[in-house]
Amino acid sequence: MTSSEPDSTRSLATHVEVLYALARVLTGSDEARTLVQSVYRHAAEVPPEQRPSDERAWLFRLMVNVQDGDLHRAGAEVHPAGDTSFTDDPFRREVAEQTAERMLPTAFAACSLHERFILALDVLGDPSDEVLAAALDTTTADARSVRDQARSSLRASLRDVLRGPERMLVDVALSETALREQLHDLLVGRFHPAPDALHSTVTEVLERAKAERLAQSSEAPAPSDQSLLPWGLDALWNWVSLRGLLGGLGFLLIVLVGIGGANYLFSPSSPASSPTASIVDVSVQRAEGVQSALDTPDPDRATAYIRRTWNRRVSVPTIQDASFNGVGRLSLEMGTEVPVLRYRDDESDVPILAFVFNYALMDSLGERATLDRQRRAELASNQQLLTAQRPQQAVVLWRQRDDIFVIVAPSSNADSLRARIQL
Repeated sequence: MTSSEPDSTRSLATHVEVLYALARVLTGSDEARTLVQSVYRHAAEVPPEQRPSDERAWLFRLMVNVQDGDLHRAGAEVHPAGDTSFTDDPFRREVAEQTAERMLPTAFAACSLHERFILALDVLGDPSDEVLAAALDTTTADARSVRDQARSSLRASLRDVLRGPERMLVDVALSETALREQLHDLLVGRFHPAPDALHSTVTEVLERAKAERLAQSSEAPAPSDQSLLPWGLDALWNWVSLRGLLGGLGFLLIVLVGIGGANYLFSPSSPASSPTASIVDVSVQRAEGVQSALDTPDPDRATAYIRRTWNRRVSVPTIQDASFNGVGRLSLEMGTEVPVLRYRDDESDVPILAFVFNYALMDSLGERATLDRQRRAELASNQQLLTAQRPQQAVVLWRQRDDIFVIVAPSSNADSLRARIQL
């Protein structure tokens, strides 16, 4: 190896960033790395003294040739291949999927109630024609027709909320499989999990029905058999009287328990009569109860941790003049946890917390964490920053897809805090 060999290696390596960006344009994220590696493998086979003076242009030419699969013509004139179709272009597919994911909630909501039910059944249940036909009490042919019509309606709604190039991309580059997967994620993220109280109620209903069936089977009259007569009339009368007495006592006990239960349910201390609390007040009042879950200044690592722990995709906003410190958790009733993004003000060193609720989480909490109708209407616009002022606390909230961020900063002005947030 000559003394110039290390310098030429470093010189070639300086072009990795631009080559990777070009590779991402040509291929998907998975194939881009392989393409760049192929370019450098073929470049490395050429001795430094035989390489063109303009290394950058030469590497670009190699990339085109590698992508065309015409490696033996590396020194010939480059003739770029014809443009690929929309459906074969990974970059176009990626952008089409991102566009559809952004507008899918609006498009789904624009469908009729019947169409939304069919679409939900299609992606959350078994998509087979037989299952859909059984659910709708119709033939498989009719079920297939109804499902296809609902899918077409969703496509049409999605098309209606898009304009220009976005509409064209989604029309030709968004596959049906990708659209169904996005709808599945949307419904699961918004409507799962079911409230714990509902699970308990369903279990009680099933257990009560089981107990009633067992009681009825044990109380069934004995078969008419003359062999029971030797038991005697006196014994029979005593048995009937005993059952009557036990039945009366049981009825009295049920009445007493019912009265006690009613007093509990309607007493002032009953949880059912506790006042509702907004997610703003919950965040402000429970800020001191946030526990540290992950200490890291890296937003990507925090995002990955939230994905693993809560199965949620949460973006990390930037707060001007505040350092990101990691992830926390706020434990609420019935084992429910709210992920919290933790910051610290660079000047005052006070903590700033971003509570990340979503609609499914609020549904599971019921009246313990709510949004009034006015707030829900104000949050209809995605990423519109709203403010709320509390004693010694400033609050900024906004919606990002299904997530609702509530940022709480002590001793701060809400408008000033809003101006510092960068989404």
